[in-house]
Amino acid sequence: MSPHPTEEIMADGGVRWILSDEEREHLGQLLSVEASTFANLKGNVMNRSRITCKKCGKKSGLDDMVHGAIALGIHSNGYMIDTLLHGPDQPSPAHAIDCSKCEETFEGALAWWSPSNWTF
Repeated sequence: MSPHPTEEIMADGGVRWILSDEEREHLGQLLSVEASTFANLKGNVMNRSRITCKKCGKKSGLDDMVHGAIALGIHSNGYMIDTLLHGPDQPSPAHAIDCSKCEETFEGALAWWSPSNWTF
């Protein structure tokens, strides 16, 4: 059984967001692949704790970042799948993320500090 979607661990290098089965399934739907593609992805390390959407109550997650990249046409599905599985090729500037459930923008900005600690 997967941890609750809001689980996170405070650790050196940032906050580890634990990937839930629901997030894994949503990533698969967004990227048109089987959720099992992400079976070995435990989570990712971010600059802050998850943010609660003020409109629908969803906690921010990797699925929201992927949803935003698709909606804005920023990255191809292949690039995002590779990044999720192997980490980004550079740090991310902090930026706003929209909720993938209701499209409301989460308050605050999210980023990952270093490609070397993207996943765990």
